[in-house]
Amino acid sequence: MKAKNMALCGLFTAILALCAWLCVPMGDMVITLQTFGIFLTLGLLGGKRGSITICVYLLLGAVGAPVFSGFRGGAAAVLGPTGGFLWGFLACGLAYWAMEKLGKLPAMMIGMMVCYLCGS
Repeated sequence: MKAKNMALCGLFTAILALCAWLCVPMGDMVITLQTFGIFLTLGLLGGKRGSITICVYLLLGAVGAPVFSGFRGGAAAVLGPTGGFLWGFLACGLAYWAMEKLGKLPAMMIGMMVCYLCGS
């Protein structure tokens, strides 16, 4: 992997962490901007580099870096109640990568369905 690609993956990993920390309160529910960050990453980097970025983000959180919503990290966050959405982000990236030839919008729609299927 070229240095430019590694730098882009690192930058977008940081953007994903920042989007996870930004919350929009909606009554009793809190919505993070993680999904926005995932699709921003996939839309700008493409399926392959975007999936690598999402994988790096998940690995950082799995080893304990506080990159997930609520400044959480570690195995409890990855395997807990919201862990399905975290793994759904990776499945979304892989689905986007597989469907990228259809165009960005259809690939993102399929990716969103895969993400919510894993999270639900």
